[in-house]
Amino acid sequence: MRKLVGACFLAVLLIGGASVIYAMSSNGGSNVAATEKESILNGSAATVGKTEITKAELYEAMLRKDGGQTLQEMVIRTFAHEQATAKHLVVGTDELKATMDKVRNSFPSEKEFQSYLLDNGIGEVEFRDQIRMQLEIEKLFSDQLQVGDEQIRQFYELNEASFHHPEQVRVSHILVKTKEKAEELRKELGRGAVFAELAKQFSADVSTRENGGDLGFISAGQSDPAIEKAALGLKVGAYSEPVQTANGYHLVLVTDKLSATTETEEQAKARIAELLKQQKLNELVPAWLAEFTSSGEVRVHIPNPNPNPNPKQSEATNAVSAQ
Repeated sequence: MRKLVGACFLAVLLIGGASVIYAMSSNGGSNVAATEKESILNGSAATVGKTEITKAELYEAMLRKDGGQTLQEMVIRTFAHEQATAKHLVVGTDELKATMDKVRNSFPSEKEFQSYLLDNGIGEVEFRDQIRMQLEIEKLFSDQLQVGDEQIRQFYELNEASFHHPEQVRVSHILVKTKEKAEELRKELGRGAVFAELAKQFSADVSTRENGGDLGFISAGQSDPAIEKAALGLKVGAYSEPVQTANGYHLVLVTDKLSATTETEEQAKARIAELLKQQKLNELVPAWLAEFTSSGEVRVHIPNPNPNPNPKQSEATNAVSAQ
């Protein structure tokens, strides 16, 4: 990765916050009146043959699946916004957009960013709300988030290997079932056909064909060895002979190359400072949440339906920090 960090989500909020909220503010969840619940959830969600799936059953299933995670995020987001508003700390439209773009651009491609959102059930609105929450929390703790040059220097020296970046190539491909079809398309390219157009028309890779077969940047060890070998041996603008993998036959086109480099401390300074700031936040926020929940300002009226955080969500939250 050429980017050490992007503007990242607060991992501690999404992983550890629920346990704090439930441990310190739950009243057991047994006091919700049955009649109130029935009035909210009365009716059918779906009919399967002669069987009704009620809204109450749907609610319970959704609550067990993601309820604790969703509720903790809503509680933390609301508290952060109230605290920021009380102190007249405002996240401006331009600031919000710039930070969202920074996170988006920390991924190698828009496709990978969208895949991250999709894989983890995060919509664009939720993404925006999480970034707004982070910015509000950063403003609340701004006095405690100063990072000095000596801290940056120590981090760089301890993690120097992280700043060595191997050669990368940006690759597009066309995937077909047979070698004969790959050779036919290669001849079309030789007669002046546009690679991206052939990918859209013929590629069996549905995830990339609408983008002209673009796979983004790859380096050694990140893709199929046969594709890597072909791509790393091509010049920019050149395309390969048919390459066989377990999925079929590929035509590989190299559209860009990045030489192996080593970032200097000065070049990495801003990203290191961002990472160290995030680490400080992840140390400060749990105590802040514990104080908030123990004060009685938040009362959770349902038991924690999923006390163990979803491993996939926990991994996903940290993934952004690693970009």
